[in-house]
Amino acid sequence: MMPAGHDMRLFLPVFMALSGVMFAREAYVEEFESPGKPEAPSGMHWSRKTQLSFPVSWEQMIPGDGYARLSAFRSKVDAAIRRGKTPFQTLSIGPVEPGSRLTMRAKNTAVPGLVGLFFTFFSKGTFDEIDIEIVEVDTESQSSAHGGGWTNARFNTWAEADQKTHKPGRVRKMPLRDAKGTRVSHRDGGFHIYSIEWMPGMVRFFVDGVEQARCEDYVPHRAAMLIFGFRHTPWAGEPDWQGTHTMLVDWIRIEPIAP
Repeated sequence: MMPAGHDMRLFLPVFMALSGVMFAREAYVEEFESPGKPEAPSGMHWSRKTQLSFPVSWEQMIPGDGYARLSAFRSKVDAAIRRGKTPFQTLSIGPVEPGSRLTMRAKNTAVPGLVGLFFTFFSKGTFDEIDIEIVEVDTESQSSAHGGGWTNARFNTWAEADQKTHKPGRVRKMPLRDAKGTRVSHRDGGFHIYSIEWMPGMVRFFVDGVEQARCEDYVPHRAAMLIFGFRHTPWAGEPDWQGTHTMLVDWIRIEPIAP
């Protein structure tokens, strides 16, 4: 699907209708080559949550060497487990809209005790969400007893869902698979490409160019933020690491696609 490096800068003008308004849209690529908070395109903005680390600056998260660093401290994860909290360590950019392909190249997304996130979110009364969630072991999935042999994932959608009941929506729990259908592990030290194709009426989820799941119901239609990084959740297994675990994000890309 996408080039596996820092050599792409594609800008394709396109017009799309959203809620009766015409928007001029171009592809946007962030390669994290400048230190500090990235400069967002007009009408978009960057933000962050640093709840799984000690105080860090934008320059520490994005030092300018071509990577964003989403670091979680084991002591912060342990504290969250004791308190029953589910904190985030994330970067976000948006708003993004239907008619978009959203892609991230990253490594170290799968680690026990954390969920590797690449998702959209909007909340105003009800909430919309499109998720790729990566976990080494999903304790609520029938596929969890794999002994580290493969990585579990969730591919979820919610559209105007109730904040308390989380309905309507759909959660899909499954192992990650390659082009041959073989279950694969992302706890391999290598970079992988995660992509959401968000179209009016359908969402498709890809990992390393292989379609993992699709949704034709519960498809959000409201613009949302694109968020990536980590979150601790109770169903992400028990931590088996010490010190600091860091997701390295090589690049993210937001590009228009035809319906």
